Amino acid sequence: MTIQDTTLLWCPLPPGIHPAWRQWERNTIEWLESFALDDEQRERGRLRGIIAGELAARTILTSDDPPGAQFSTDSLMWLFAFDDAYCDEGRYSHNPASMAILVAEMGRIAETGRTDSESPLARALAELRRRLDILASPAQTARWVHAMKGYLSYQVWEAAYRSTSTLPTLDEYAVARIRNGSMEVCAMTLDIAEGYEVPPDEIDRPAVMALTEMACSLVGWDNDIASYYKEHKRSGDRINLVDVIANQNGTTPADALPSVIALRDAVLARFLELRDDVETLVGPDTRRYIGGLSAWIRGNLDWSANTARYRRPDGPTVAVVDELEHGLQEYLRPPGIAWWWAGELTLVPATA
Repeated sequence: MTIQDTTLLWCPLPPGIHPAWRQWERNTIEWLESFALDDEQRERGRLRGIIAGELAARTILTSDDPPGAQFSTDSLMWLFAFDDAYCDEGRYSHNPASMAILVAEMGRIAETGRTDSESPLARALAELRRRLDILASPAQTARWVHAMKGYLSYQVWEAAYRSTSTLPTLDEYAVARIRNGSMEVCAMTLDIAEGYEVPPDEIDRPAVMALTEMACSLVGWDNDIASYYKEHKRSGDRINLVDVIANQNGTTPADALPSVIALRDAVLARFLELRDDVETLVGPDTRRYIGGLSAWIRGNLDWSANTARYRRPDGPTVAVVDELEHGLQEYLRPPGIAWWWAGELTLVPATA
């Protein structure tokens, strides 16, 4: 097994895609053009190859005519555009001071939906936030804003490591990956996209919070594997699970890959186990939300195999297998996420 091979990743969750995805994709291309998002990119035209409409459609599966589907798709497009313009290989990727100033501005736009900036990304974010005044309840909006600000703040954390040419420990990275890849923003968009609302006293239950964190991490770690070819070819970025474990263990990335897969397999197994327990204890809207998290875990893998963003010239970087051929392997359990395995999670009541 090498990083250059197509990596087989276990996922027994069923695939799916909303049939309206091509229309959502056409609409989001028109949206990015209306805000001239390409003007802020270092490589013009690249955003059109992402297929954000497909990714959104693989995570919105329980509604024939989801009212917030276009918001979800455009939000994804914004996140990719921001990442490319300023983050991993963007202009502030190694400059934590400039990144801190930028994300403070973006965080305030996420709170208010207002800006006087000439930045296409700033104006597009303001428009997204204003849409929430129509689509979402105040509680849903507050969750989305909180998640967006968490994502933005971790871009400073990443830039700080890049600026010093150092890597976080596995535990530090495992905690950061819950939020630094923007998946928490996407999770908080699930009920908005489909027109329902997860009750606050259920989404804040520790067990549901653990499922959300696990889904965010799994999508992030799978992205680390799928994007490894792209990140190293384009920028040499090493803030990913493969290089973090390789650095901590003193091995090559190829030798670290089995440890990466063992950890993500163990977390996926725990997600499935806890999901089955929790679904008997919560109401239908929370079960629908948990189903959306499951759809994201599988949908991200299927999209990653298709998008030009990650594919090598000779084929995809990842492929899905339904069976775990050799069972769960020995893995490292970072302390910062060990609480996911707490046996009493399903017995803990919602926070006040």
